[in-house]
Amino acid sequence: KAVVSTQSTGEDLVVDTAQRIMDSKHGDLVRELNPSFKVPQKPFKRMDYREALEYCRENGIRKEDGTTFEFGDDIPEAPERKMTDMIGVPILLCRFPKAMKSFYMQPDKADPIVTESVDLLLPNVGEIIGGSMRIYDETELAAGFKREGISPDNYYWYVDQRKYGTCPHGGYGLGLERYLMWLLNSGNIRENCLYPRTAERCKP
Repeated sequence: KAVVSTQSTGEDLVVDTAQRIMDSKHGDLVRELNPSFKVPQKPFKRMDYREALEYCRENGIRKEDGTTFEFGDDIPEAPERKMTDMIGVPILLCRFPKAMKSFYMQPDKADPIVTESVDLLLPNVGEIIGGSMRIYDETELAAGFKREGISPDNYYWYVDQRKYGTCPHGGYGLGLERYLMWLLNSGNIRENCLYPRTAERCKP
């Protein structure tokens, strides 16, 4: 499926970048700060959203109110990170429900209530990559606008890309500070930001 290409691209980026760093002169700095770091092996574990819900139920990972996660629930950062740390390996978490994702994410052809989407979760950090295949059909995009109550007038340029020609495509974003947090095993993401935000700091 198309989402596999997005998974593989993110996986390759994380592993290749880590390997290049460790093979460079900067590898000694990583080994000093994080002596136990090892470049992860591919392929990463694949897990569907539904499988994540089942894992949480079986392992006592619950919502703040003590209830179990059900289909359609967003798994917040803390329980998601707990699940990732318990599994102990990088996870490509796939196929989130359409109702909880952005209007532009491509529905899965075989299961239209979920999207061709993926998050990359790393132990001790959580999510560092979020991505998906994008809707490339103008009619499907219009339905996404309507579902989310968004006026397409502000996105005319986005609609025109579908109207005048496009192709199946996807995209993702990587949190650089989160990647560094994983690589260096630092305890707080602020340690990896050039200008971290704090409660009493308004400017660098």
